[in-house]
Amino acid sequence: MSKGQVSVEFIILFLALLVAIVISTMTPGVFGLTKTVELSSASLAHAALSKVKSNVEMLSVSDEGSLKLVYVKSPSSKWEFNNKSINVVGDGFNISTTTSIGVKKSDGSSSFSYTVPTLKIITVELERKDSYVQVNIS
Repeated sequence: MSKGQVSVEFIILFLALLVAIVISTMTPGVFGLTKTVELSSASLAHAALSKVKSNVEMLSVSDEGSLKLVYVKSPSSKWEFNNKSINVVGDGFNISTTTSIGVKKSDGSSSFSYTVPTLKIITVELERKDSYVQVNIS
């Protein structure tokens, strides 16, 4: 290689990096910042709901009295529980799942909701009862 010559491999790596930067900065501009935030919130809500569901399912096969504390990062949304159905509804998304065991609040009601006003970490206390899992959110 003579003086002042740049290798082909370096040029290919540099161009790949340049393309990656252009694509990553272009995405909010193409879809709009609102849509990007909406997708991020939906993704975060999906992860939170999945974590709660997997822990409810784990407790469904546990002994009565088993207790689990689950910390999830939730976007601004409304969590709705209705017997075996859990929904997370927010701005631009509605994510739902069904559990194999009933879910009830500490007062015994099987239909209740919890509103998360802003992005925050919520504590979901799950306790296995006789034929259901008791849920307390704070």
